[in-house]
Amino acid sequence: MPARTGEILKKIFLRDWVVKFLALIFALFLWFYVVVKTKVPFQTEVPIVNVPKGVEVFPKTVFVGGKISDKFYSESYLKCFKAYIEWDGHSKYATVRVEYPLPSVFVEIDSIYPQTVEIKRKTPQESGFSTTSPRGSTSSNTKP
Repeated sequence: MPARTGEILKKIFLRDWVVKFLALIFALFLWFYVVVKTKVPFQTEVPIVNVPKGVEVFPKTVFVGGKISDKFYSESYLKCFKAYIEWDGHSKYATVRVEYPLPSVFVEIDSIYPQTVEIKRKTPQESGFSTTSPRGSTSSNTKP
């Protein structure tokens, strides 16, 4: 009896295997289409990271809104969003760019607020550098 069962299983799985393989590929594409197509709206607050040293940005966070695939709508994915600034190093304002951990077919960014942030250079006291010498130290420019 086990030999006969093996023959039946071979017939089931090996007969018309090309058609079965194509049906499997079609089913995967259909599943992928449904996953990508069903999106829910989201809005999250994203911190601005990788700010160059010696400058501050105002505000320090931006609000990002858009649509995300229903399968990936969770706090853990939304917390992975990062905002970066595109700044030329001279102007007073910088443009905000948002990156996310998912392929772009799963996420649609509709809005970033604000789209530009103000850049303020830190003064030496704010950045932790002192322009005055510590007490008790003297500097002499005379040569012996």
